[in-house]
Amino acid sequence: MKGSAACPWGMEPVDAATAEEFAAGLPDDPFTFGARCLLQRGVGQAWIRGPASHPTAAVVAASWLPDEPMAFGSDPDAIWSLLRGIPGWECVNLMNEDARSFATVLERELGTATRLYSDVYFVLDRAPVLHDHSSVRRLTEDDLEMVERAPKPLRPVGFLSTLAALTGGVQAGGVVDGELVSCTSMSVSSENYADLAAHTLEPWRNRGFGSAAGYLVAQELVSRGLIPVWSTGEDNLRSQRVAQKLGFHEFGRRTYVIVPSLQQAHGYRVPSHELSK
Repeated sequence: MKGSAACPWGMEPVDAATAEEFAAGLPDDPFTFGARCLLQRGVGQAWIRGPASHPTAAVVAASWLPDEPMAFGSDPDAIWSLLRGIPGWECVNLMNEDARSFATVLERELGTATRLYSDVYFVLDRAPVLHDHSSVRRLTEDDLEMVERAPKPLRPVGFLSTLAALTGGVQAGGVVDGELVSCTSMSVSSENYADLAAHTLEPWRNRGFGSAAGYLVAQELVSRGLIPVWSTGEDNLRSQRVAQKLGFHEFGRRTYVIVPSLQQAHGYRVPSHELSK
């Protein structure tokens, strides 16, 4: 992949050209546009079984979130044949209809329990509901130093650098005494969709920062002809409420197959016998 190093401790990801060929074949819909963008923008990696144009299985991971890859394909054993050579993952995100059979394969191969967790996708297909706040504004490249010194959850993702995110994306945040306390960003995008990533520091929650920042970003995306997408976990009710306040409605759900033992171990470790292959 562009800008990514080789993976000497496990299975190598495919090269940039192969990844982009695979990405081009993914549907441009709320469930898959993010994976397309990661590979086309060079901020993700892909592992593929079979031809890139119609693989039997594929795994895609964001460079900033290697522990939560997405898997594609309806053959759970083929997906496992990739994941068993990829280090660091703790859970896998799949289409709902593929999750339970894949969980069965993981439990068989790893000898440990799994659990299923819904990843809820919301879309905004009209103008967002207005929310404003005197401390919330759009962020620009002039805010680079402030954003880079902010806590990690507030920094934008989906681009090769913070500067690239501020100049090529859409960001808005709550600024108090010259410091960023809340941020909503366009993280990944396609011809038709753009994802919103949002976070507010704990002491500043429930004060309207997230809703106001989300409005500014969503408004700009809609003006560009894009459909904003908001995804969050099934039990993250605070995040879901913000999305609904802005006018988002639920589109559908994917499922995380979570392996608690791998979370405790800080990720899957490729067995020594796989390293020699």
